[in-house]
Amino acid sequence: MIKTVKMVLAALWLWAILVAPVWGVEVGQPLPQFNIQDFDGNDYTPATLEGKPLLLVFWNTWCPVCLKELPHVNHLAEKFGPKGLEILAVNSAINDNEIKAKVYVKKYKYNFPVAFDGNFETGHAFGLRGVPTVFLIDAQGIVRYKGSQLPEDMEAHFKQLIVNSPDRADSGKAGQEGKMRGMPDKK
Repeated sequence: MIKTVKMVLAALWLWAILVAPVWGVEVGQPLPQFNIQDFDGNDYTPATLEGKPLLLVFWNTWCPVCLKELPHVNHLAEKFGPKGLEILAVNSAINDNEIKAKVYVKKYKYNFPVAFDGNFETGHAFGLRGVPTVFLIDAQGIVRYKGSQLPEDMEAHFKQLIVNSPDRADSGKAGQEGKMRGMPDKK
């Protein structure tokens, strides 16, 4: 009996170790280590994104919900990109290919950087379990939102993140980190 209990506990412990990383990055956690290059050859890593708020969207060309979200992402890129918001859409390469992704982006004239995660290294680093998956990361590299779509009040979040960017301290509203609606306080 004791041997069986020990075996079950050992199996549960092993399962937890193996599965935990797959559960992925959650709200309040820092960006994981990743390195991906967009279609224009620009590298994206936590270091290159330091000090910049980021909207990160994982998508695929075959995903109807993704394809409904990307025009909204394009609107946000046009509106908030000039104000300091970084946007990166990553095609997860799940049942997709780089050529198809490039053709899709060109066809719809998206104005934000797009990358192809051919080896699924970035998706794995974030614990991606499906598409679309949307992350909103503050300028300090902390995940402030994770979901399967853009929330209806995303523009309010973006405005607050941009105001709280270290390079926007002259705005007079710096220092309000963690006070965004629906976002936990920073510790």
